Amino acid sequence: MVIKTIVNPATNRSIDVYAWPIAPREIVDKLRTKEIKSARELSWRLLNDKEAGMEIEEDLEAPGDSSETSFALNIVENALDWTLGLAVLRFLRIFAAEKKLPHPFEVACSRSGDVFIITGSGRVLKM
Repeated sequence: MVIKTIVNPATNRSIDVYAWPIAPREIVDKLRTKEIKSARELSWRLLNDKEAGMEIEEDLEAPGDSSETSFALNIVENALDWTLGLAVLRFLRIFAAEKKLPHPFEVACSRSGDVFIITGSGRVLKM
């Protein structure tokens, strides 16, 4: 997970997002072998990476409970345990209809819970 600044395509304003790299070939292989069984499991794998874990740990130790400042509360309040995986699978299904795989991309979420796909070329899609 990395923190990036993107332009929200809905508002044309710059926002900070948490972004995770996605390797489509790996995801498809894990779905075929049933290593990943659902969108929720995919989301939890993303949220359990080292950087996300450190961010959550810092938030739990910090005072205050606003989802605007707390990544851990943002996960709960915006159902990111499902939403991230759903966005990735939805994006992969668009390409599966044409029997293709997309180039590696990133899935990102803002503090307000909006989820975005950032393509390899830098195009931002709101999911």
